[in-house]
Order: sequence, then C-alpha cells, then structure tokens
Amino acid sequence: MENIEKAISVKVSSLEDLARLASTLASRLIVMPIYRFKDNGKVFYFIQASYKDYYKQYGLPVLYYYSRPEENDVDDSKAKYVVAKTDETGERVEITDKVRPGYTAIPIVNLAERPIFFSEEKGA
Repeated sequence: MENIEKAISVKVSSLEDLARLASTLASRLIVMPIYRFKDNGKVFYFIQASYKDYYKQYGLPVLYYYSRPEENDVDDSKAKYVVAKTDETGERVEITDKVRPGYTAIPIVNLAERPIFFSEEKGA
C-alpha cells in the first residue's frame, strides 16, 4: 500500500465545539458528516476540512476532533446523529439515533477502525 501522509489534527475542547463547526458548514448547505471510531479505550469524533491555497499547500487536510473515554460515550446503536439546536434558552447538543424537528442533524459515520491518515493524539 502506498504511504499516506498523516493529516493535521486539531483537538477541540468539546463535542459541542465540533458540532458547532459542523453546523456552520451545514448552514451553508455543505453536509459534513462527523466520523466516529474507537481506539485504545477512547471514542474519537472528527470532521475533515481542506484548505485550498494555505501557504501553497493545495488541499491541506485538517481534521478537527474530539475524544473522550469509551465508558463516557453512548451505545453504538444510538450513535447515528449529532443533533444541535440553539435558541433563547441556550445550546443543546446530543448524540442520538433519530433526527428531531427544529434541530440541525449531522450524520455520524461509524468507522471500523482508526483511519491511517489520522495522526496520533498527543499524550494518548
């Protein structure tokens, strides 16, 4: 197999931050799924962005991700959507198996294993 370079990984501080980023793209009619995989007792959620002409690095891939211990995550059968809603009462972000009226629904794509281009988490 050809050697594939690792993408640049940027850890966000919460699942809400990742959902907010994906929702921003969805509001521009760009459906950006959130990818999910498990590795070494953790669950990782990430989205991929590519930046054109970033220091002439054409198509530089950046993975924004959030990870947490597997025991703090939802059951796999429930991990189908991240739903987000912001209104006058605040922000609500949940992982669920259904879409909800009034919420932005971001599909989750569950991966069988860590992608080869996903760089190791520092301190993991």
